[in-house]
Amino acid sequence: MHERTTRAIARWLFVGCCAVPTVLTMFAILVTWTPWYDNRARHALEDHVALLTGLHVEIGDFERADPSTWRLSDVRLADPETLRTVATVRTVCWISQSDSTVIRLSQPEIRVETLDQVATLVHHRFLCRPDQTRVPVRIAADDVTLRGQSTAQTLQDFDAYLETRDDVVWATVRCIPAGQRPDSEGVQIEVTRDRSVSPPMTSWSLQTGEMRMPLAVMADYYPFVSRLGADATFDGTFSASRQDGVAADAWSISTTGHFRNVDLAQLTQELPHRVTGRGDVAIDRCQLERDGSVNVAGQLIVNEGWMSASILPRLAEDLGCELTVPIQDDFAFDALALRFDLYAAQLKVEGVCRELSGRQWLPSDVVVSAGGQPIVLSRGGWLPATNLARLIAPAHSVTIPISHQTTGLLEILRPPRHALPGSVHPQTPMDENAEPAARIGRLQPWRDQSEPISQPR
Repeated sequence: MHERTTRAIARWLFVGCCAVPTVLTMFAILVTWTPWYDNRARHALEDHVALLTGLHVEIGDFERADPSTWRLSDVRLADPETLRTVATVRTVCWISQSDSTVIRLSQPEIRVETLDQVATLVHHRFLCRPDQTRVPVRIAADDVTLRGQSTAQTLQDFDAYLETRDDVVWATVRCIPAGQRPDSEGVQIEVTRDRSVSPPMTSWSLQTGEMRMPLAVMADYYPFVSRLGADATFDGTFSASRQDGVAADAWSISTTGHFRNVDLAQLTQELPHRVTGRGDVAIDRCQLERDGSVNVAGQLIVNEGWMSASILPRLAEDLGCELTVPIQDDFAFDALALRFDLYAAQLKVEGVCRELSGRQWLPSDVVVSAGGQPIVLSRGGWLPATNLARLIAPAHSVTIPISHQTTGLLEILRPPRHALPGSVHPQTPMDENAEPAARIGRLQPWRDQSEPISQPR
């Protein structure tokens, strides 16, 4: 071949194999530096994560260190319909490999009122999808904040692991609330999805270990928790399970543990009879089955407080207690202690003030003592469980027949919130100038009584 031809071929080979690829590479690099490309890639990543989670996703910035590692900054997850914020994360490091996936979160914040969406996301988008659980997933986070309307709780160490074992998906979570020792056992949460049964079953359990979990932060998720007081805590175990294909609320629940620092004044704020003081509730067993059966046993202990005098006749009539002295005015008590046992349709209450420290000299079966003297004694024996509802019934309550056949109606019938205008006590003549208001409720006869019982004012 001629020398000139050889040079020409060499030049064209240089241009085609070196110069052109270099120019194209530089051009591609320049394009990736443009805001247009950055926005396009970020929006594509947001759409991918939104498709994966079912939430509206906003990403402030992103970086791909290598083909298997993504770093996301200023991530916001929101409800796709209302755009209400569900969670925010300062930075996310996602490392996806063939045999495992590791997710590192920095300073995530979750809105407590949206925990239901988070639980649904984890359950339906991950636990119920075999394609998402083929490889183990490890999630680690620092300073996880549960943000409520009026309070917040920070978890200084959060570690979760998800894997599949023989058609059973296991998700374990360990977290330590802020202010606790880093080497402590922490709170343990376990969630399982059993696909080996048909239909599949979801179970979860919580163990606090030596921790006492503050309950105030959960008030936005469970409104009833706010009635336990701002300082109420729980320590113990809680578990629940539900099988697909049944009613949405058909959970089987089991728990044991202690509710401490319960504010009785706030708990009884909307009840007709007030009790104040700080108490502890110990749950020895609590079984709530899918069919509605109940098996609960425990005890309530309050060292001192105030009690409405109107509750005393209710304790005697509804809980079968005995009053040692008549009391007309609200009074201060120095001990309130009882053991309760609710099994199916039966209720049993026993006074245990004698078991408290420094009160061994009290008679047995004392429920309430004041000034060192017994005020209320329990008689023992089993009572109808519906008597508990009579105890806390307000003055405007109405008489309703309760049976297995009427339970479905009770779920749709709305009870009165206030006294109905125009109704008065049957033994009191109505004054034409008086404002009509019913102050007395009629209850079913108790035991051997032939007339309905009138609720005290």
